[in-house]
Amino acid sequence: MEELFRLAEERAELIDGIISDITSDLRIDCGEGCVYCCYGVPLWVRLIEAYHLLHALNSLPIRDRKEIASRLRVYRKEYESSAEREGYRPESPTAEESLDLGKLGLVCGLGMNEIPCPFLSEEGMCRVYKARPSMCRLTLFFDRSVCKRDWENPLSFIWSREIAPFIEEVRGRFRKRWSTELKRLQEKYPYLDLLRLEKEMIFLPYHLSLDPLKKTFKLKAFYSP
Repeated sequence: MEELFRLAEERAELIDGIISDITSDLRIDCGEGCVYCCYGVPLWVRLIEAYHLLHALNSLPIRDRKEIASRLRVYRKEYESSAEREGYRPESPTAEESLDLGKLGLVCGLGMNEIPCPFLSEEGMCRVYKARPSMCRLTLFFDRSVCKRDWENPLSFIWSREIAPFIEEVRGRFRKRWSTELKRLQEKYPYLDLLRLEKEMIFLPYHLSLDPLKKTFKLKAFYSP
């Protein structure tokens, strides 16, 4: 487990470094405390990211853990209701390529636009910021006032017309670099199946639970070296 945590932390640092390089010629108006993309978040994360989040959550004070567990239950209920309305509820875990991001966007984005991410505090701060998944790290834009208008009126098509194309440009740049870096990580951690850890997706609220006695989060075991 410790080796998984080390890999997850190194992976996150590597992603941040790549993002810094590929956006050096772009204006980015994002950062901790900007929360317009923290509502209606599709909590589908990569398996390696789930272990990173688990480590971060169990480093929080007990009060925060209990609050997050409660928020995860609310989020799950809203997700299931929205998924039923939209008729899209994929199995978890699943392969990355099996997820229909368009349908998932309808379930979470529009269907849950007013539901904050369970990791967001009342003060609008991400409590797992250093362990946030790659979907959060790579959701970037150059003007948060535009993101505010999109959040206030999700049917204005600002997302599809202005924000999404910019995000896709950044992610396209990232993908060109990431495949090479993944190979290097695999060489450094030869006993871990990095391809599976990177490509297998899980819906976090289905697999993350708070132990009622220990008050620590548990993640259902999917991976063993």
